[in-house]
Amino acid sequence: MKFIFFINRWLEKIILVLLCSTMVICLTYSSFVRYFVENHFFTNLTHKAEELAVFCFIWMLYWGAVLATKEKAHFRIDAHLSLLPEKFQRWKYLPGDICWVIFNIFVLWQGIALVESSIEMPEYSLSLEIPMEVIYSIIPVTFFMMTFRLIQSYCSTDDEKNINEYHA
Repeated sequence: MKFIFFINRWLEKIILVLLCSTMVICLTYSSFVRYFVENHFFTNLTHKAEELAVFCFIWMLYWGAVLATKEKAHFRIDAHLSLLPEKFQRWKYLPGDICWVIFNIFVLWQGIALVESSIEMPEYSLSLEIPMEVIYSIIPVTFFMMTFRLIQSYCSTDDEKNINEYHA
């Protein structure tokens, strides 16, 4: 059970730290080699490092959106919603969140279609030669996670939040 609490609390943050670290290492390597190393073997690897950094950056954007959803950190206009009676305050974002879930399901569906089409007609990244379905898989995975985190925010109680903080 502790493992589930750990994953629930830290999954997005761990992934973001790994992606950011990889991106920084790749770009540092690329910059260092470009200016200080003249060995052909190492200079040829800079293209691979730069491509990996680009993929890490794109994946960081998507996982950052998941983390923002989990922490309720997306921009919202709510000045008019604070006028609602106290018993409706928990549900004040529900209409907008329903639209958001519908949008997420649409993008999830299109992301799955993109991954399937790249499986049927294989293509590979230029330098790393990674199958693009691996790169494109970020779209359905993170939009599913955003939808999950959004629904989770309505299902969790204050007791569950206290338990999560206690086990952290």
